[in-house]
Amino acid sequence: MDCSGLIHQSFSAHQIYLPRISRDIAKKGKKIKLKETLKGDLLFFKTGKNRRNAINHVGLVVEIKNNAIYFIHATTSKGVIISSLNEDYWKSAFAEVRRVL
Repeated sequence: MDCSGLIHQSFSAHQIYLPRISRDIAKKGKKIKLKETLKGDLLFFKTGKNRRNAINHVGLVVEIKNNAIYFIHATTSKGVIISSLNEDYWKSAFAEVRRVL
């Protein structure tokens, strides 16, 4: 399962229907400031060679602790994991945060 599939299925399980592709999910809800982020918000990223182009990765915020935002997401190499937005890779790939709920 890829990142957008994880989000799509997770929200669908609660009768909240989102598109299946990350860049399309990023058009839903309300864009908010990073400092306003809460559990349940969606983080969007531009990863790899696409960092200047379209959003291609999404994660769901599961915890905010000690100035760190933790999110669950699916990766091609490690499967479903929890990462921190403080990690250099994710910090540099971060594009925006949106509130759907």
